[in-house]
Amino acid sequence: MGRCVLNKNKTAGFTLIETIIATALASVGFALIFQGLGGAVRLTKASAETERSVLVAKSVLAENTLVPGEIHSQGITDGIAWTLNANILIERPDGVKLIRYDVLAKGPTGRQVRLVTERTATP
Repeated sequence: MGRCVLNKNKTAGFTLIETIIATALASVGFALIFQGLGGAVRLTKASAETERSVLVAKSVLAENTLVPGEIHSQGITDGIAWTLNANILIERPDGVKLIRYDVLAKGPTGRQVRLVTERTATP
């Protein structure tokens, strides 16, 4: 019958090479995780700026579509620069006008939102 002999001179544990490889793999993994989190933070900030720009553009449209006529104005609201152009496209003999309102809202990082609508105005 065969006998199993254990070599008592070998010690249990990791070699230096195994430890270095494990540390390097863990470092790469953590770097990828932190890079992904940084990208998520940037996207969240960009989304918030775009949302603010849309709200400002809607507000500018709501305030100025009540004025029947050509408008060319600009301003800054909540850190968002905006430009409004309203042009009369058609004016009928009975005084009814078709007006195009065009708002361009630009955030601090340069992200732009453009809203365009056409409305009729009666005399």
